[in-house]
Amino acid sequence: MSPPSAYGQLPAGIPGCPIPFTLSVPEAAITSVNTLVSQALIDRPTYYNGARANPATATFGLSRSWLESVQSEWITNYSWTAAEAYLNSFPNFQINVTTTSPENQQDFNLHFAALFSKNESALPVILMHGWPGSWFEFAGVLDLLAAKYTPETLPYHFVVPSIPDYGLSTRTGELKDDADGGVELTMEGASEALNELMKELGFTKYVAEGGDVGSFLAQTMCWEYDECRAFHLNMLFLSADQIEEAAALTNLTVTEEEQAHLKYADEWGTTGKAYASEHATRPSTISLVVNTNPLAMLAWIGEKLIEWSDYRVSPSIEKIITHASFYWYTGSFGRSMWAYRSLFKSVGGPLPPPVISLTKPFGYSNFPDELAALPQSWAEYYFPNLVYYNKHTLGGHFAAMEEPEAFLGDLEEFLAIVGPGVLA
Repeated sequence: MSPPSAYGQLPAGIPGCPIPFTLSVPEAAITSVNTLVSQALIDRPTYYNGARANPATATFGLSRSWLESVQSEWITNYSWTAAEAYLNSFPNFQINVTTTSPENQQDFNLHFAALFSKNESALPVILMHGWPGSWFEFAGVLDLLAAKYTPETLPYHFVVPSIPDYGLSTRTGELKDDADGGVELTMEGASEALNELMKELGFTKYVAEGGDVGSFLAQTMCWEYDECRAFHLNMLFLSADQIEEAAALTNLTVTEEEQAHLKYADEWGTTGKAYASEHATRPSTISLVVNTNPLAMLAWIGEKLIEWSDYRVSPSIEKIITHASFYWYTGSFGRSMWAYRSLFKSVGGPLPPPVISLTKPFGYSNFPDELAALPQSWAEYYFPNLVYYNKHTLGGHFAAMEEPEAFLGDLEEFLAIVGPGVLA
């Protein structure tokens, strides 16, 4: 077993210049957060925030008692210093990349963690998170890889970025004050930046994997760029027309478990997307509100981390606090709104039709509490390039964090199928 830090040797002869990075939040900032959390006001008891509130069942949202318990835990037991040390146990880097397409000419300073192999035939893979996630959703997966392989035997290069404008990934043109200017980031612009990241690391043939926003990025990258040779997803939203067509086809078998998943996804589509409309249409207001106090940010983020996870493997309070702390310390909540601006252009409207390759190898992992449902027969009907599909009985939207062993098992099976063709 090798520690994750042993996998930090960059491949030789790469065109880019990544710089090793260590996250270091000043002690004064940590003290300030603890003070703000201790002073945060929690609303008085109401009909809605008492025992009836339960984010695991999407009923009213967080309860007042739960938020009080998190406030106490944050003040008395939580250690950002310990969390930071864990995040720094992985090789972390920053690199500047420039996108050159006419509509997306921008400069990015991208952060990424990585496990690099010393094996010359290693297969490059990029893992991409979404909102309200972060690159360390994949930390458990990286730990498993470090325990299973050595730098010499690791069959892959795993690159795990903070996706553009999230966390530690920024743009040099980002506004620092109230002046007008800047360019709004789009899915196409972010995808180009991540493709450039892989090229700067010397990876002209790679596989993309994504969930949430990362799933849209993976789809776009595989559609747009030759370098992206295959893609694996653990979330995929079909268009409304596709869902209606598939549901009408009697020859497409849907199991009882898949039918339950379809019902769950339909209910979420009806009652669970209000936050997305707020992000897309009033990004300034929601950012100003949640940035009034770290506990306010945790409430907005924590509700989703709980509700979208399988309640049987809900994230710990420690993980929820770490995610909220990371968004707070990096000042990235307001920047992260771009993805919703790209996807939810009208309140209550459908997502744009998926931009997805029908020729490059595609793999899918179906977790039962994912927000979008894709029965196997539907996947096989719509995607002639589907080469891998696996369904699970446990896990939700944050599959890599909730079920890292199952997630990695699927990914390695998929990579074994597509690897020879990708590297050919």
